[in-house]
Amino acid sequence: MIPTPRDVLLHDEGGVPFAATSWEGARGSGVLIVHGLLGSRALPEIRRVAEALAADHDVLAIDVRGHGDSPGRFTWGREEWRQADAAARALAAPGRRVSAVGFSFGGFHALRAAASGAPIGRLVVVGAPCDLRVLDHFPLGARLWRHLPLVLRRRRRRFAAEIPPLGRGSRLAEDEIARITAPVLVVHGQWDWLISERHAARLARELPAASRLDVPRGLHGEYLVASHERALLDAVTDFLAREGRPGPDAASWGATIPRVP
Repeated sequence: MIPTPRDVLLHDEGGVPFAATSWEGARGSGVLIVHGLLGSRALPEIRRVAEALAADHDVLAIDVRGHGDSPGRFTWGREEWRQADAAARALAAPGRRVSAVGFSFGGFHALRAAASGAPIGRLVVVGAPCDLRVLDHFPLGARLWRHLPLVLRRRRRRFAAEIPPLGRGSRLAEDEIARITAPVLVVHGQWDWLISERHAARLARELPAASRLDVPRGLHGEYLVASHERALLDAVTDFLAREGRPGPDAASWGATIPRVP
C-alpha cells in the first residue's frame, strides 16, 4: 500500500528552509529523490518514481533552493547539496537505511552530499553532470528535437538563480568523488542532448563502487522516465533492493537495457 503523500518544510544545517513531500509508512528503508535543473518535486516524472518506490520504501522528494516551493536562489551546486544532506539525515533519523535517486543536477547534489558525509547507503544518478561544462559537444540536432515535445509540454514552476560560477564549486573534485564509497548506479541515456557521455564515463571510472547503465535511445534526466519508465524503474528498484543482500556488488552489476521501441 502506498502511503498518502504529505508536504513538509525542512531546514538544512544553515537554517535555510526547503520544501519536501513525504510518503511515510514507517518502513525500515527510505529513498530521497532530488530533481534536476528547472524541475521540482511536483514534476509528473518525479511523482511517478516516488509512488513506484513508495510501495516498498518511505520516500522523500525535495525542492532544492530556488526551485518549486523552496525560497532562495540556486547556486549551481555550491549549496544545494546541503538540502540533500539534511533530507537524507531526516529520513535516516528513525533508524532507516537511506538511498538516493538524483536526476541531472539533482544527481550532482546527491553525489556531493554523499561525499560530505550524508547517510546515503546507495545512490542512483540519472544523467548527472560532474561539472558545468555541458557544452563540450554539439547540443543541437536530432537529440534535442527528440526532447523538444516533452520540453514544451512541461509545466514550469519557480526558478531563481545566481550567475553560474566558474570555480571549484561548479565541479565534483577528484577528492570528493573518491570519498563516495557507497555503491552508485550511473545511468546514461544514449540520446541525452545535454549531458555528454564524458560525464557518465568519468563517474563510472572514478567512483570507488560504481556500475553504469546505458539506455539505448534514452533521454536526459527526468525525461528518461518519459521515454523508458518501466525499464528505468525496474533497474532502480533492483539496484536499491541489493543493499544487504548477497549477490553481485555494484562494480559488477552494470548493464545495458535492451533496446526499447
